[in-house]
Amino acid sequence: MQLLYILTIFSLLGFLGVLGYLIYEKLNSHEKKSISCELLEEKVNRLESYVYELEERLETQTPSSNEELKKKIIAMYEDGKDLFLIENTLDVPRPKVEMVLKFYKLQQKNLNS
Repeated sequence: MQLLYILTIFSLLGFLGVLGYLIYEKLNSHEKKSISCELLEEKVNRLESYVYELEERLETQTPSSNEELKKKIIAMYEDGKDLFLIENTLDVPRPKVEMVLKFYKLQQKNLNS
């Protein structure tokens, strides 16, 4: 009978230990989440400042420089240059070159119609 009491006490202590561990992990995971939220907020703030600086740099470009760039792209295209060559020579992303050329082709098509 004493053996049964001893086993019951150890079982109760084990059960209470498991409950204590689960409560501890629950509280600890909440702290981890708050730390990760703080890190994410910091990253978002850095991204916002980066985007703000990037927008400022883009706004400093004058519209005339964009027009000159478009004229250069069209001139190189009319000379028969390849898209890859235009992209590398003018250091312009390929989608922008394609957009300018598509707009140019649409204008030419409308003028011919």
